[in-house]
Amino acid sequence: MTKYSKSNLWILFHTAAVLALLVNLSSGLRIATLRRPAIAQIAELLPDGRVHQLHFLGACALTAIACAYLLFRLYTLIRGGFRSLDWKNFDYHRCVIWGGCAVLAVSLASGWLLLSDTAALGSPRELHFAAALGMLLYLFFHGGSYLLQYGRRALLLILRPTRQPGGRLLASAAVATGVVLGGWHFIAGSAQHSLPVLRVSVSTPIHIDGAADETEWTSAQPLTLSTEGGANFANGNTPVTLRALHNTREIYFLISWRDPTESLTHLPLRKTENGWQVQQDGFHRFDETRYYEDKFAVLLSDACDFGAAGTAHLGRKPLDNKPANWHGHGYHYSDSDRIHDLWHWKAVRTNDMYLADDNFIGPPDIRRPGRRRYTAGYRKDGKESGSYVMNWQWYRPDTVIPKRLPRLAEQLARYESAGGDSDWVIPWFDFAPYAAENDDFPEGTLMPSVIYSSNRFEGDRADVRARARWRDGRWTLELARPLDTGSAKDVAIHTGTCLWVSAFDRAQVAHTRHNRPIRLELE
Repeated sequence: MTKYSKSNLWILFHTAAVLALLVNLSSGLRIATLRRPAIAQIAELLPDGRVHQLHFLGACALTAIACAYLLFRLYTLIRGGFRSLDWKNFDYHRCVIWGGCAVLAVSLASGWLLLSDTAALGSPRELHFAAALGMLLYLFFHGGSYLLQYGRRALLLILRPTRQPGGRLLASAAVATGVVLGGWHFIAGSAQHSLPVLRVSVSTPIHIDGAADETEWTSAQPLTLSTEGGANFANGNTPVTLRALHNTREIYFLISWRDPTESLTHLPLRKTENGWQVQQDGFHRFDETRYYEDKFAVLLSDACDFGAAGTAHLGRKPLDNKPANWHGHGYHYSDSDRIHDLWHWKAVRTNDMYLADDNFIGPPDIRRPGRRRYTAGYRKDGKESGSYVMNWQWYRPDTVIPKRLPRLAEQLARYESAGGDSDWVIPWFDFAPYAAENDDFPEGTLMPSVIYSSNRFEGDRADVRARARWRDGRWTLELARPLDTGSAKDVAIHTGTCLWVSAFDRAQVAHTRHNRPIRLELE
């Protein structure tokens, strides 16, 4: 190998490391905007779309490069002894380089630990973010200091052919790449959580009431994983425990998660001197995190890709020909014609129906005139009847006109405190149509915003039975659905179906998430 080619090998190696690092930093910062709104100030510099896959591929490349560099240094140390470290010339630049290596090691270790979704060692997300900031500082002090010291000559110094041990570097790179690829092949086979689904008799009654008092639940093997990134949870995290049963016709899930507060005040209305006003702190941009109900979502798919089966597309406008989203987090949609099933349990709107809202994620929808919110691929299954509606004729941040008012003032007495645990749902026929002459309620009066137009959904949207109870800082949710509903908007459940879970603590969209899919194993 010539002197020039050996230099080129080192230059290519260095360039690959810089590119992999920039890919990881840009995609990682985009993911971090979900929890850190301040980063959104530089959102235009960050990539949009399926950045979870980009971040993971960049992490694999950076891991391979880091392993190759480590092997190269170990080989040099073995061949030359400690004299090869050149302690006499241990100057500013070498201090920065070794500091950067230490920060990179922390970043890679915490990132791979995040992939495990385990709460056993605590959440390394804060450490991972701190390491990312450390790498930004490293790029500044390493590259910036060379520019300050040498000016434009710094680029020539990087590209100048010098004798480098190319053979050793090439061998180290080959070994490291093989190790990382072999490790990834092993990880890919176990990159999914496994949830055994215990088979029970068809005659075994499983009551969907949130009580979970059937003995069969104690026989089902539990899976506990850490979910992170949600609003209002302690440090944004809550562990979720799942159990599952099936009887060859239906599948049953028992899910519990930690939530210190039972949140049932869903966008209540308060009477002001100017009229009725929706109590909200972020609903105007569809990102409410104060006056909202607790929720839980289950996503099922025949695809098991990272980023919620590949449906998570981050950024304010990941679709060029569609509207931007109001909150800047992104959209859920399918890049193909594949349908992903989404069950959405809501503590106020669906819990008393003993149902979860049966929705789906498909290709991006068309923009529909008259709707403030565009939801891309997130849509609801069809229904024959039944629903809930919001108790305002048209939403405005200042004041709204209710659709219905109580027939008697005493009907609102129990809502004197927004923190009460009363039933924050209005039965349609217990209230009367709004009339200005009857709107004589005093200022400060609170009124629920959710109206049941009937007791429950009927049709495709009612396929998922659900009921939850909150007690001692935990929600316990039971779900049931036929294994195959026959609906084109539902995913048939079988061994190999993957699912993801998300908890919402009085949040509209700011839910927790996990990295690895959960693969169902039906007995």
